[in-house]
Amino acid sequence: MAAYEKQQPPPPPQQQQPYYAYPAPPPQPAYYAAPPRPRRSGGGPRCFVCFLFKVIAIAVIALGALTIALWLIFRPGSVRATAVSATLSRFDLPDGPAPGARELLQYNLTVDIRVRNPNRFGIRYEYLEARASYDGERFGYDPLEPFYLDGKAERTVTAAFGGSEPLDGNGALRAYRREKSDGFYYVKVRLYTDVAFRVRVFNVRRKSKISCTLRLPVPSASSAPVPTMLGTRCDVDF
Repeated sequence: MAAYEKQQPPPPPQQQQPYYAYPAPPPQPAYYAAPPRPRRSGGGPRCFVCFLFKVIAIAVIALGALTIALWLIFRPGSVRATAVSATLSRFDLPDGPAPGARELLQYNLTVDIRVRNPNRFGIRYEYLEARASYDGERFGYDPLEPFYLDGKAERTVTAAFGGSEPLDGNGALRAYRREKSDGFYYVKVRLYTDVAFRVRVFNVRRKSKISCTLRLPVPSASSAPVPTMLGTRCDVDF
């Protein structure tokens, strides 16, 4: 018996899946790297001047800091001064003929001031003058001899004032009358000096001032003048 083959129907065609593709990116412009900038040369007079300026500035700052540090370590102590005694033999300010007129003060005053140097180095007083004032007005002047004051030493300076000087009749006359009735005059004596000294490697020159306010008894017309022992501490601008 002849075999009968049943033909199978052909398989259905496979359904193809849709393909979704991303759009292609637009073409990029060509990139060209910028050429490197030429490097400046490190030499030349301008750079040398800048370097030299920096070196000088650093040296000056370092030297200044060292000087301040050494000065703070070895700085000198202030000179001490004391008005030891004073003799006021005359201090007359007569009434003026008219208000506001300048009165003539007649005076004779001697003051002893002790100056002490607490430092180990000596101080040279190259210039020295004494001035006396009353009620804010100067009436006396005495140039003094320069001297050298050794370390840890003291010296007594004597200033003498004598003569006559016109003063303001309004203020000085009122103060004079009031203090005369109280029995004491208040006179200020100042010493103006130029000093020089050496601290380690430093040579120092400066101006100094000593101010002493004196409380002096009214001189007696019937007895000889007697020195007044004061012991008044003076202000020293050293």
